Amino acid sequence: MLSLFLVLSCGKSTNKKTVSKPEILTEFVDSSFYFESNIKHAKGFRIEMHNGYKELSVLDPWNKGEVFQKYYLIPRGKKKSLSLPSDGQIIEVPIRSIAALSSTQIGILNFLGVTDKVVAVSLTDRVYNEKLSKRVESGDVIGVGHAATLDFERIVDLSPDLVMVAGFMKISNDETKLISAGLPVAFNIEWMESSPLARAEWSKFIAAFFNLEYKADNLFTDLENRYSSIKSKITNVEDKPDVISGYHYKGVWYMPGGQSYLAQLLRDSKGEYCWFSDSTQGSIPLSFEVVLEKQSGSKIWFGPAHCQSLKEMKDLDERYTLFQAYKDGQVYSVTKRTNNKGANDYYESGVICPDLLLKDIAKVLHPELFPDHELYFYQKLD
Repeated sequence: MLSLFLVLSCGKSTNKKTVSKPEILTEFVDSSFYFESNIKHAKGFRIEMHNGYKELSVLDPWNKGEVFQKYYLIPRGKKKSLSLPSDGQIIEVPIRSIAALSSTQIGILNFLGVTDKVVAVSLTDRVYNEKLSKRVESGDVIGVGHAATLDFERIVDLSPDLVMVAGFMKISNDETKLISAGLPVAFNIEWMESSPLARAEWSKFIAAFFNLEYKADNLFTDLENRYSSIKSKITNVEDKPDVISGYHYKGVWYMPGGQSYLAQLLRDSKGEYCWFSDSTQGSIPLSFEVVLEKQSGSKIWFGPAHCQSLKEMKDLDERYTLFQAYKDGQVYSVTKRTNNKGANDYYESGVICPDLLLKDIAKVLHPELFPDHELYFYQKLD
């Protein structure tokens, strides 16, 4: 009784957002379920507390005002005692196993400390996380493909408590089949957010399925503070180097849009980018000629495909040598944390480490402000 009193007292004093309801106290094991996340940056989802359940909505970024998918989260073992709406998937939480079919999800699951709940990934040779890689090697985590190669039967055989996928403009046939087979499918659309902190805040979305929203809120607050601290060091910078990004692929140069998360990183790090006025959240498809005309004089180049040397860039397209950034050797790629299998940690941890991304870019743009910082995700091409 004394232990129970102390735990409840601590919870009450440190977390003002915990709902004080009689049923919470009588069902102590489920108390974490009633914590309500404070969503500050992300625009793509919302969480609402109801009487005995949570309504978790993924909003449709392609059709404003529409809901892409809805979930009703309920404490494990309480389904029969609740009257629930019928317009969404019903999921008992905390979930005990998850098929994480996007690399960014792995980074967030590691952030929350629940990679041990992963039972399936898309491509096993693209897993960078060391602990998860060992579980892949031992056979505890299997590959089930993605998109057109998704192994429907294998996922059904595994029967995880949740299948999490990257949401796109429409739900695929395989995803519909999984839902029809009784497997909850969560659509993660963090990649459509327009700021690094908004993308990272999808950690609260994933945390809701594990009853870890309180932990996620605290971790995110620390992350937000680190990001703000780095940003504050750049506030009064006057010199803003002109930046080019993206690369030419099959006849199209995919340039990060003016409302993309990379554009926001460049704003926050005081870079100059000629596409800031663009309203695109994803990439802008451009011709090589247009990019050359507008940005041949840009001083710094971020993200030239997966190239790891200037020669490799030249071999892909000799016209890259016409850009000033190439001539000066000021080209940077997110390939530093790549293992011997080709797995790149940027695609796992980048989403949940916007502070390190900001510091990397700020180090390149304003090296005098961060003399002791060693690039973490980026590397300068030789």
